[in-house]
Amino acid sequence: MLYGSTRFWLLDFFGHVVDHDPLRDCLFSITPSPGRYPGLFFFADNVSLAEFPVTLRKVVSLPMPIPQLLAKRLPNGLVTLQRMDGTSRFLRSIENEGLDFQATEAKDWENFFILSEPMIHSYAILSQETVSRVTDEAGETLEPLRLIQGHNAQIGEHVFSLATNLPALEAVAILASGDTVPLTLSTHNGDLLKLTVTRL
Repeated sequence: MLYGSTRFWLLDFFGHVVDHDPLRDCLFSITPSPGRYPGLFFFADNVSLAEFPVTLRKVVSLPMPIPQLLAKRLPNGLVTLQRMDGTSRFLRSIENEGLDFQATEAKDWENFFILSEPMIHSYAILSQETVSRVTDEAGETLEPLRLIQGHNAQIGEHVFSLATNLPALEAVAILASGDTVPLTLSTHNGDLLKLTVTRL
């Protein structure tokens, strides 16, 4: 894999990004800050494969080793991350307790959503009311996007899966200042949510 490959980041079950604390040299999860890249990422050529290796890299290089991982894609669009050192343990995120590599089986806390660079940019646009305005079909302005538990997101009162709506969400990344585009999302109850996004 070349360093010219695409960068990706990880979102845990609780709606937090997997990050790196350079002061303590440890992994932790945090609500993503719009417009800021998390401090931990990986390169990949293709994250749609059934399995692919993941080497987590720190923006600030410090000595704590991070195990080499094998990503396994699930039918719901999420991935598990299993150690490749023979221990067969998984990366897991524990709410308010950080991350470790000790899980022996993959349940909800061991499932992660892969954030692409366009998705990071779209999040920065959609999550800040000073950057964009999101309106519904009636023209009502909705509360900005926020990431919530279960690898979901919410705009106003509408909850939807990130994995199901990834292409539509990623397309917002190229929205220029002053432009307006439609955004159609599939909600959890099966409805199509038709929104309009205006970049301020």
